[in-house]
Amino acid sequence: MTEHEKIFCAEVIKNWSRLVDEKISSHVTPVKIEHGTLFVCGKSSAFNDQLKFFAEEILDAINKNFSQDKPPVKKIKVAKSFQAVEKNFHAPAEELTAEKIILSAEEIRRCEERAKNFPDEKLRSTILEMLLAQERGKKFRLLKGWHKCKKCDALCPPEENFCEVCRIKEREAMKKFLFAILNERPWLKTWDAQKILLKRMPHMRTECTPDAIDSARTSLIQSLAGRIRFGDETSPDVKKLVMLEKRLPPEKITPVIIKRTLDDLKFNLADRPVQKK
Repeated sequence: MTEHEKIFCAEVIKNWSRLVDEKISSHVTPVKIEHGTLFVCGKSSAFNDQLKFFAEEILDAINKNFSQDKPPVKKIKVAKSFQAVEKNFHAPAEELTAEKIILSAEEIRRCEERAKNFPDEKLRSTILEMLLAQERGKKFRLLKGWHKCKKCDALCPPEENFCEVCRIKEREAMKKFLFAILNERPWLKTWDAQKILLKRMPHMRTECTPDAIDSARTSLIQSLAGRIRFGDETSPDVKKLVMLEKRLPPEKITPVIIKRTLDDLKFNLADRPVQKK
Protein backbone atom coordinates (compact mmCIF):
# COMPACT_ATOMS: atom_id res chain seq x y z
CA MET A 1 0.00 0.00 0.00
CA THR A 2 1.45 3.37 -1.05
CA GLU A 3 1.51 6.37 1.27
CA HIS A 4 -1.24 7.97 -0.84
CA GLU A 5 -3.37 4.85 -0.48
CA LYS A 6 -2.80 4.76 3.28
CA ILE A 7 -3.96 8.36 3.66
CA PHE A 8 -6.92 7.79 1.36
CA CYS A 9 -7.90 4.59 3.18
CA ALA A 10 -7.77 6.41 6.53
CA GLU A 11 -10.15 9.03 5.13
CA VAL A 12 -12.53 6.37 3.86
CA ILE A 13 -12.51 4.57 7.22
CA LYS A 14 -12.98 7.84 9.09
CA ASN A 15 -16.01 8.84 6.99
CA TRP A 16 -17.39 5.34 6.36
CA SER A 17 -20.66 5.81 8.25
CA ARG A 18 -21.29 9.05 6.33
CA LEU A 19 -20.31 7.68 2.92
CA VAL A 20 -22.54 4.62 2.82
CA ASP A 21 -25.99 3.64 3.99
CA GLU A 22 -26.38 2.69 7.66
CA LYS A 23 -27.30 -0.88 6.73
CA ILE A 24 -23.98 -1.22 4.91
CA SER A 25 -21.82 0.62 7.46
CA SER A 26 -23.18 -1.53 10.29
CA HIS A 27 -22.35 -4.77 8.48
CA VAL A 28 -19.31 -3.94 6.35
CA THR A 29 -15.95 -2.57 7.49
CA PRO A 30 -13.31 -1.11 5.12
CA VAL A 31 -9.88 -2.68 5.60
CA LYS A 32 -7.44 -1.28 3.03
CA ILE A 33 -7.09 0.16 -0.47
CA GLU A 34 -4.52 -1.27 -2.87
CA HIS A 35 -4.16 -0.60 -6.60
CA GLY A 36 -7.66 0.81 -6.91
CA THR A 37 -9.28 -2.05 -4.99
CA LEU A 38 -11.11 -1.51 -1.73
CA PHE A 39 -10.84 -4.53 0.55
CA VAL A 40 -13.70 -4.88 3.00
CA CYS A 41 -15.03 -7.47 5.40
CA GLY A 42 -18.55 -8.29 6.47
CA LYS A 43 -19.87 -9.37 9.86
CA SER A 44 -20.70 -12.80 8.52
CA SER A 45 -19.78 -15.03 5.61
CA ALA A 46 -23.38 -14.71 4.42
CA PHE A 47 -23.06 -10.94 4.24
CA ASN A 48 -19.74 -11.28 2.41
CA ASP A 49 -21.55 -13.39 -0.18
CA GLN A 50 -24.16 -10.65 -0.64
CA LEU A 51 -21.56 -7.91 -0.96
CA LYS A 52 -21.77 -7.93 -4.76
CA PHE A 53 -25.28 -6.47 -4.48
CA PHE A 54 -23.90 -3.44 -2.61
CA ALA A 55 -20.62 -3.06 -4.50
CA GLU A 56 -21.81 -0.48 -7.02
CA GLU A 57 -23.47 1.61 -4.33
CA ILE A 58 -20.27 1.66 -2.26
CA LEU A 59 -18.09 2.50 -5.30
CA ASP A 60 -20.37 5.35 -6.32
CA ALA A 61 -20.45 6.80 -2.81
CA ILE A 62 -16.66 6.80 -2.47
CA ASN A 63 -15.86 8.08 -5.95
CA LYS A 64 -18.48 10.80 -5.65
CA ASN A 65 -17.04 12.11 -2.39
CA PHE A 66 -13.38 11.78 -3.40
CA SER A 67 -13.33 13.03 -6.97
CA GLN A 68 -9.95 12.74 -8.75
CA ASP A 69 -8.70 12.51 -12.34
CA LYS A 70 -9.25 8.77 -12.13
CA PRO A 71 -11.74 6.95 -9.92
CA PRO A 72 -9.82 6.16 -6.71
CA VAL A 73 -11.68 2.88 -6.28
CA LYS A 74 -12.45 0.64 -9.24
CA LYS A 75 -13.58 -2.56 -7.53
CA ILE A 76 -14.33 -4.13 -4.18
CA LYS A 77 -13.08 -7.39 -2.76
CA VAL A 78 -13.59 -9.24 0.50
CA ALA A 79 -10.41 -9.18 2.57
CA LYS A 80 -9.92 -12.90 3.11
CA SER A 81 -7.37 -12.40 5.87
CA PHE A 82 -9.87 -10.50 8.00
CA GLN A 83 -13.10 -11.49 9.69
CA ALA A 84 -15.54 -8.70 10.44
CA VAL A 85 -16.95 -9.99 13.68
CA GLU A 86 -16.60 -7.97 16.82
CA LYS A 87 -12.96 -9.06 17.08
CA ASN A 88 -12.67 -8.70 13.30
CA PHE A 89 -9.57 -10.79 12.57
CA HIS A 90 -9.65 -14.09 10.71
CA ALA A 91 -6.12 -15.36 11.25
CA PRO A 92 -5.51 -17.92 14.03
CA ALA A 93 -5.21 -16.27 17.43
CA GLU A 94 -1.55 -17.24 17.79
CA GLU A 95 -0.70 -15.21 14.67
CA LEU A 96 -2.35 -12.05 15.90
CA THR A 97 -0.71 -8.89 17.13
CA ALA A 98 -2.48 -5.80 18.41
CA GLU A 99 -1.12 -3.82 15.45
CA LYS A 100 -3.03 -6.06 13.01
CA ILE A 101 -6.41 -5.35 14.56
CA ILE A 102 -8.63 -3.22 12.32
CA LEU A 103 -10.87 -0.70 14.04
CA SER A 104 -14.35 0.06 12.78
CA ALA A 105 -15.36 3.53 11.65
CA GLU A 106 -17.40 3.96 14.84
CA GLU A 107 -14.45 3.02 17.06
CA ILE A 108 -12.21 5.48 15.25
CA ARG A 109 -14.88 8.18 15.55
CA ARG A 110 -15.09 7.65 19.33
CA CYS A 111 -11.32 8.02 19.66
CA GLU A 112 -11.40 11.21 17.58
CA GLU A 113 -14.18 12.62 19.76
CA ARG A 114 -12.05 12.11 22.85
CA ALA A 115 -8.90 13.53 21.22
CA LYS A 116 -10.54 16.70 19.94
CA ASN A 117 -10.70 18.10 23.47
CA PHE A 118 -6.99 18.91 23.19
CA PRO A 119 -6.54 22.27 21.43
CA ASP A 120 -2.90 21.81 20.39
CA GLU A 121 -2.84 20.04 17.01
CA LYS A 122 0.40 18.14 17.63
CA LEU A 123 -0.73 16.98 21.06
CA ARG A 124 -4.14 16.07 19.68
CA SER A 125 -2.52 13.90 17.01
CA THR A 126 -0.35 12.16 19.61
CA ILE A 127 -3.33 11.56 21.89
CA LEU A 128 -5.37 10.18 19.00
CA GLU A 129 -2.64 7.68 18.11
CA MET A 130 -2.47 6.61 21.74
CA LEU A 131 -6.26 6.17 21.93
CA LEU A 132 -6.33 4.18 18.71
CA ALA A 133 -3.53 1.94 20.00
CA GLN A 134 -5.44 1.41 23.24
CA GLU A 135 -8.59 0.52 21.31
CA ARG A 136 -6.68 -1.99 19.16
CA GLY A 137 -5.10 -3.44 22.30
CA LYS A 138 -8.52 -3.83 23.91
CA LYS A 139 -9.93 -5.67 20.88
CA PHE A 140 -6.81 -7.82 20.71
CA ARG A 141 -7.22 -8.88 24.35
CA LEU A 142 -10.91 -9.65 23.78
CA LEU A 143 -9.94 -11.84 20.85
CA LYS A 144 -7.49 -13.65 23.13
CA GLY A 145 -10.30 -14.48 25.53
CA TRP A 146 -9.96 -11.61 28.00
CA HIS A 147 -13.18 -10.57 29.73
CA LYS A 148 -14.56 -7.88 31.98
CA CYS A 149 -13.54 -7.95 35.63
CA LYS A 150 -16.35 -9.14 37.93
CA LYS A 151 -16.10 -5.90 39.90
CA CYS A 152 -15.35 -3.23 37.29
CA ASP A 153 -15.13 -2.63 33.53
CA ALA A 154 -11.40 -3.34 33.26
CA LEU A 155 -10.31 -6.35 31.22
CA CYS A 156 -8.58 -9.31 32.82
CA PRO A 157 -7.01 -12.54 31.49
CA PRO A 158 -9.20 -15.61 30.82
CA GLU A 159 -7.91 -17.43 33.90
CA GLU A 160 -8.63 -14.51 36.28
CA ASN A 161 -11.92 -13.29 37.75
CA PHE A 162 -10.64 -9.81 38.60
CA CYS A 163 -8.32 -7.16 37.30
CA GLU A 164 -5.16 -6.52 39.34
CA VAL A 165 -6.65 -3.67 41.38
CA CYS A 166 -9.87 -5.52 42.22
CA ARG A 167 -7.96 -8.74 42.94
CA ILE A 168 -5.92 -6.93 45.61
CA LYS A 169 -9.12 -5.49 47.11
CA GLU A 170 -10.82 -8.90 47.11
CA ARG A 171 -7.81 -10.54 48.76
CA GLU A 172 -7.92 -7.92 51.49
CA ALA A 173 -11.66 -8.49 51.94
CA MET A 174 -11.08 -12.26 52.09
CA LYS A 175 -8.33 -11.82 54.69
CA LYS A 176 -10.56 -9.56 56.80
CA PHE A 177 -13.40 -12.09 56.66
CA LEU A 178 -11.02 -14.93 57.58
CA PHE A 179 -9.90 -12.99 60.66
CA ALA A 180 -13.55 -12.50 61.61
CA ILE A 181 -14.29 -16.24 61.21
CA LEU A 182 -11.28 -17.34 63.26
CA ASN A 183 -11.86 -14.70 65.93
CA GLU A 184 -15.43 -15.89 66.37
CA ARG A 185 -14.64 -19.62 66.19
CA PRO A 186 -10.89 -20.03 66.71
CA TRP A 187 -11.14 -23.82 67.03
CA LEU A 188 -12.26 -24.31 63.41
CA LYS A 189 -10.28 -26.73 61.28
CA THR A 190 -8.79 -25.33 58.10
CA TRP A 191 -11.33 -26.97 55.79
CA ASP A 192 -14.26 -25.83 57.96
CA ALA A 193 -13.06 -22.21 57.78
CA GLN A 194 -12.59 -22.63 54.04
CA LYS A 195 -16.15 -23.90 53.63
CA ILE A 196 -17.60 -20.91 55.52
CA LEU A 197 -15.55 -18.41 53.54
CA LEU A 198 -16.45 -19.91 50.16
CA LYS A 199 -20.13 -19.81 51.05
CA ARG A 200 -19.75 -16.06 51.53
CA MET A 201 -17.20 -15.48 48.73
CA PRO A 202 -17.57 -18.29 46.15
CA HIS A 203 -15.70 -16.26 43.54
CA MET A 204 -12.53 -16.54 45.67
CA ARG A 205 -12.24 -20.30 45.29
CA THR A 206 -8.81 -20.11 43.65
CA GLU A 207 -7.55 -17.65 46.28
CA CYS A 208 -9.02 -19.37 49.35
CA THR A 209 -6.39 -22.07 49.73
CA PRO A 210 -5.49 -23.95 52.94
CA ASP A 211 -2.23 -21.99 52.99
CA ALA A 212 -4.15 -18.69 52.95
CA ILE A 213 -6.30 -19.80 55.89
CA ASP A 214 -3.32 -21.10 57.87
CA SER A 215 -1.50 -17.84 57.19
CA ALA A 216 -4.41 -15.88 58.68
CA ARG A 217 -4.42 -18.23 61.68
CA THR A 218 -0.68 -17.71 62.20
CA SER A 219 -1.11 -13.94 62.08
CA LEU A 220 -3.80 -14.09 64.75
CA ILE A 221 -1.68 -16.37 66.95
CA GLN A 222 1.28 -14.00 66.70
CA SER A 223 -0.93 -10.99 67.45
CA LEU A 224 -2.39 -12.67 70.56
CA ALA A 225 0.97 -13.93 71.75
CA GLY A 226 2.30 -10.38 71.59
CA ARG A 227 -0.44 -9.26 74.03
CA ILE A 228 -0.22 -12.11 76.55
CA ARG A 229 2.07 -11.65 79.52
CA PHE A 230 4.34 -14.46 80.51
CA GLY A 231 2.72 -16.49 83.29
CA ASP A 232 -0.86 -15.64 82.28
CA GLU A 233 -2.78 -18.92 81.87
CA THR A 234 -6.39 -17.82 82.47
CA SER A 235 -7.23 -14.73 80.37
CA PRO A 236 -9.64 -14.89 77.38
CA ASP A 237 -6.71 -14.13 75.06
CA VAL A 238 -4.86 -17.18 76.36
CA LYS A 239 -7.82 -19.46 75.78
CA LYS A 240 -8.34 -18.07 72.28
CA LEU A 241 -4.66 -18.52 71.47
CA VAL A 242 -4.78 -22.16 72.58
CA MET A 243 -7.94 -22.82 70.56
CA LEU A 244 -6.28 -21.31 67.47
CA GLU A 245 -3.08 -23.25 67.93
CA LYS A 246 -4.62 -26.61 68.83
CA ARG A 247 -7.89 -26.28 66.84
CA LEU A 248 -9.83 -27.37 69.93
CA PRO A 249 -13.27 -26.08 71.02
CA PRO A 250 -13.61 -24.39 74.46
CA GLU A 251 -14.97 -27.48 76.22
CA LYS A 252 -11.83 -29.44 75.36
CA ILE A 253 -9.37 -26.86 76.67
CA THR A 254 -7.76 -28.00 79.95
CA PRO A 255 -5.12 -26.37 82.17
CA VAL A 256 -2.63 -29.03 81.02
CA ILE A 257 -3.23 -28.19 77.35
CA ILE A 258 -2.95 -24.46 78.11
CA LYS A 259 0.36 -24.89 79.94
CA ARG A 260 1.80 -27.12 77.22
CA THR A 261 0.77 -24.71 74.46
CA LEU A 262 2.19 -21.69 76.26
CA ASP A 263 5.46 -23.54 76.86
CA ASP A 264 5.65 -24.19 73.12
CA LEU A 265 5.00 -20.51 72.40
CA LYS A 266 6.86 -18.94 75.34
CA PHE A 267 9.42 -17.13 73.20
CA ASN A 268 6.58 -15.37 71.36
CA LEU A 269 4.87 -14.14 74.53
CA ALA A 270 5.09 -10.57 75.78
CA ASP A 271 7.26 -9.75 78.81
CA ARG A 272 9.06 -13.07 78.77
CA PRO A 273 11.54 -13.41 81.67
CA VAL A 274 15.11 -12.28 81.23
CA GLN A 275 17.47 -15.23 81.04
CA LYS A 276 20.02 -15.32 83.90
CA LYS A 277 23.65 -15.18 82.82
